[in-house]
Amino acid sequence: MVDFVRAKLGRKRRPLAGSGTDHPGGTVDATGIIFAGLDCDADCIEAWNRWYDLEHLPPNIALPGIMTGRRYVAPPALHAVRIVNPESGFARSQGTFVTVYTLCDDPQKVFDGMVTLRDKLDPPGRMFASEKKIVREGDVLSLAWVDADPVLKADPEDVAHIGHTGLVVVERRCAAPVRQWYRSDWAAKALAVDGVHAIVSHASINRPGLDLDLILIEGDPVKVTLRLRAAVPHHPDADIVLDAPFSLIDTLRYPWAHDIRSSDLPQTVAGS
Repeated sequence: MVDFVRAKLGRKRRPLAGSGTDHPGGTVDATGIIFAGLDCDADCIEAWNRWYDLEHLPPNIALPGIMTGRRYVAPPALHAVRIVNPESGFARSQGTFVTVYTLCDDPQKVFDGMVTLRDKLDPPGRMFASEKKIVREGDVLSLAWVDADPVLKADPEDVAHIGHTGLVVVERRCAAPVRQWYRSDWAAKALAVDGVHAIVSHASINRPGLDLDLILIEGDPVKVTLRLRAAVPHHPDADIVLDAPFSLIDTLRYPWAHDIRSSDLPQTVAGS
């Protein structure tokens, strides 16, 4: 993933007020995310996911500036309701897996640390076989705004960590007035949908003008996604790059592997 993003990063993000600083009460601000959409060959789904859970996430989460790392999957039923721009890395049934690292320091600085770690882990053979997996999309993003279901009474610094069983990932491009509509009108209506707990919105550093919303959900991802779209359709002037549900991966449990292997999803990274 670091190679994919490193090729695209060339600018520093603007400073985010309070980034990486302790609050008087002892809490730490989330400052952004590192986001990756990935695939692996179908014949190594379990092996690749075990490597990710046991050998890849731990050293990355241990890096300075990383608070958490979570992984998500889109089995065939979730792919079926995906809305995606044909030029996205998630098009053509690609990007079955997503990794999200939540950050608490300057996102560019944290990503640079991840690059250094990758260069350290590769020579002793601690990376998975490159021909068996691929990064479809990688990005580094700064936190823009957060909102949560009022019932939860969450403080802003809590929102990125609210429990969930899945995500709806929305990538969009829009002008400033439409962006404000998402922050106010859309967010309030989305949070009233059954199964939607919170929204964490980000601005891309290396794709200027792109916003990425992580909608934290509970329940059947397909049903929640369809309820969400029915209750609050996207703005007609927004360019929707991706609107796709994912299920949170339960560490070391991959019951969906057979469904992926027996589906018409791409079976190899080389042939897709």
